[in-house]
Amino acid sequence: MIKWSKVISENIKIRSEKSMTFGKKMLVFVLLMLFVSASVMGCSPAPKPAASYPDKYLTGIIAWGAGGGTDSTSRLLVPEAEKILGTSIVMSNRTGATGSIATQFVHDQKADGYTLLFNAENPQLYQTLGLSALSYNDFEPVILTVNGVTVIVVEKNSPYQTLDDLVNAAKANPGKINMGISGVGGQPYMTSLILRQGEGINFNAVTFDGDGPLIAALMGKHIDVTGLAVAAAVQYVKNGDFRALAVVSNKRNPALPDVPALGELRPNMQNMLKASGFFYGVFVKKGTPEPVIAKLKEAFLAGYNSPQFQEFATNNGMMKMGITGDEAKNFMKEWQSAMAWLVHDAGNSKESPEKFGIRRP
Repeated sequence: MIKWSKVISENIKIRSEKSMTFGKKMLVFVLLMLFVSASVMGCSPAPKPAASYPDKYLTGIIAWGAGGGTDSTSRLLVPEAEKILGTSIVMSNRTGATGSIATQFVHDQKADGYTLLFNAENPQLYQTLGLSALSYNDFEPVILTVNGVTVIVVEKNSPYQTLDDLVNAAKANPGKINMGISGVGGQPYMTSLILRQGEGINFNAVTFDGDGPLIAALMGKHIDVTGLAVAAAVQYVKNGDFRALAVVSNKRNPALPDVPALGELRPNMQNMLKASGFFYGVFVKKGTPEPVIAKLKEAFLAGYNSPQFQEFATNNGMMKMGITGDEAKNFMKEWQSAMAWLVHDAGNSKESPEKFGIRRP
């Protein structure tokens, strides 16, 4: 007698095994297709940044306030650069902490060339002064446009007619004359440091966010003296609002030929003055693709070579640079070497430059 229950049981078992085998085959097939698809996608060429760059607007972050030297020179570069790039550069002033707020903000963005830093020399002193862990080693220079010097100025009705008047008053009233500075490490600060080292005088430092606010403070008699970039001060000196006491340099500036150089008045300061001065430039975060940097260099060299920028630099006593790449990096390293050790030797540093691999000049 046929045991139907056994037959049925065996039949179900066979069908189940066949069904499982088919299911496994389907699963393997699907997984294989997914693997092949992923492999093909992985082998596809990655999009090239330069091919479509830029495909949207750029953001330009100016580290100092409106109306100052960094702001003025930066904005003059933009119109011609925009023509080359074929898009807008939206400029914004992000001030504070000697430019370190703007510097940190740009460093926090993607290294894709869409956020640009317009700044001066200050990041080269951040580490030594304990302001930030960043320096220009964390960025790539697109271009260094100009460098220049500071001029010591007072308001037109100030009792200080000459540098000697200011120095004598400061010696008679230590720490009581208000000197406007743009934060520790800025050029007005460095000017006060040079005067302290060379003359043994101290001022009461009052901090502002760049040349523009310093100009307003001096005009309003909220401070007694400051150091301004010649470019920022020249119009106020020429129209009689400010009196220039000395150019912080070893030689006179062509934009203010009647103003004596500090090295001319004080030969004992000439060695310190060899390293004085500032520079302006455009920077992107380190790691930005080289083709993107190349495109930006092309754009900002066009801005630098524009008649408007060249005329502004000449009229405002700036020394034209227009340097990029390794030449720009070497210039910044030499400046850092001289100025970081000057600050350290004066006892004003938080850390030795040696800690950061900054060689003594």
